[in-house]
Amino acid sequence: MAAYAVSKAALVYLTRVLDLELRPLGIRVNAVAPQLLDTARNRPYLTPGLLAHATAPGAVADIIVYLVSDAAAPVSGAVVPAYGA
Repeated sequence: MAAYAVSKAALVYLTRVLDLELRPLGIRVNAVAPQLLDTARNRPYLTPGLLAHATAPGAVADIIVYLVSDAAAPVSGAVVPAYGA
C-alpha cells in the first residue's frame, strides 16, 4: 500500500507543479485518479463487493474527454477522482 499511496501523492503534486509552470503558456494540466477500474484483467481478483464499486474504463474516458474540451477551459491543476458507485 505504501507504493500506491506515494504514487497517488506524486500524481497530485506533479499535477500542481506542471499547472504552475505551464498555465502561463496557456497549457492546462489535469489528472484523473480512478480508485479501481473494472477491467477483464482486474475482475478475477475482485470480490463482488469491490466490483460493484469499480469504475468502468469508459467512464474514465468520458472524464478525460470533458477535461480536454472547451467546456473545461477554466479547469487546470485539478486531480479528478473517479470512484465507482
